[in-house]
Amino acid sequence: MDIVIFFNGLGNQMSQYAFYLQKKQISLSTRFLFEKKSAIVHNGFELEKVFGISYQDTRYNRFLYFIYRIAAYKKHKAITGPILKLLRFFGIEVIDENREYDFNPAFLKPSKGLRFYVGGWHAEKYFLDIKDKLLQDFQFRAKDLDLPNQNMLELIGSVNSVSVHIRRGDFLDSQNYHVFGSVCTPAYYRMAIERIRKIVGKPQFFFFTNDVAWVRENFKADDFSIVDINSGEWSWRDMFLISKCRHHINSNSSFSWWSAWLDQRPDKIVMVPERFVVYRDFKDIYPENWIRLSGY
Repeated sequence: MDIVIFFNGLGNQMSQYAFYLQKKQISLSTRFLFEKKSAIVHNGFELEKVFGISYQDTRYNRFLYFIYRIAAYKKHKAITGPILKLLRFFGIEVIDENREYDFNPAFLKPSKGLRFYVGGWHAEKYFLDIKDKLLQDFQFRAKDLDLPNQNMLELIGSVNSVSVHIRRGDFLDSQNYHVFGSVCTPAYYRMAIERIRKIVGKPQFFFFTNDVAWVRENFKADDFSIVDINSGEWSWRDMFLISKCRHHINSNSSFSWWSAWLDQRPDKIVMVPERFVVYRDFKDIYPENWIRLSGY
C-alpha cells in the first residue's frame, strides 16, 4: 500500500493531492493521510473547505498515521534504530522526496510493502496525465465570493490584468529567510514588471500579498492595485482571483504556482524566479513555457 502524507497549506495540499491521484491511477490501494500538525500553522485540511475533497479521519487512518509517526521518527537513533530496522523488514518505510523537487518516475510505481510518501511533489510531470481530472476537482465555488471579491473579479476581467504574488510573513523567519525569503527580491519583481510592460499592452498589475504595508511602501505606480480583501481561512479567494488574471508574476510559492497553473489561457505569460529556494537548482518544478528570471 502507498500512502501520501498531506501537510502545510493549500498550495502544498493541491500538489500532494495531484501526486496522490496519479499514484492511485496506477495502484488502487493508494490512500492519503493528513498531517494534523499543519493545522496549527496553516488553515487545516483546506481541500475540503475550498474544493469539497473530503478526508475521513477513521480509526484505520489513525492507526496508519501512528505507524507513520514511528517510521518517520529520526531522533534518538540508538533507541529507534532497531525499531526502524524491524519496520523495514516488514516492508514499512518512509520515502522522502528529493530536495530538488525533480521528477522521479520511480516514485509513481506501486510499492510491495507499506510506503509513506512525504514531499511537495510540485513537478508538473507527476500529474500531466490527469490534468483534466485536476481541473475538474480544483474548481472554485463562485457563489462563495462576497461582494468585494465579486467586484474585484469583474475588474480583473475588464483589463489586461497581471497578478503579482508577494509572499513575506513566514518567509522572513530566521529559519526560512535564507532558504525561501531571499529568493524574490524587490529587484526580481521590478524586472518582471518591466518585462511584462514590454510585452503586454496597457497592463494593470494586481498585487496579492500577506504584507500589504511593505508592498504599499515599495511599489507605487498608477497601474498598480493591491488586493487587500482576503486573509486567514478566506485566503483561497486570492488564488481564485489570481487564476482569473491574464498574466502572472509568481513568487517562489506553491500558492502562486497553482494560481497560475489553474489559468488555462494558452497565451498567458507566467514569470517565475529561476530558483525556488536559495542555493539549489530546479529543472522540473516549473512548466516548460513559464519564463524563468535570473540576474536581478
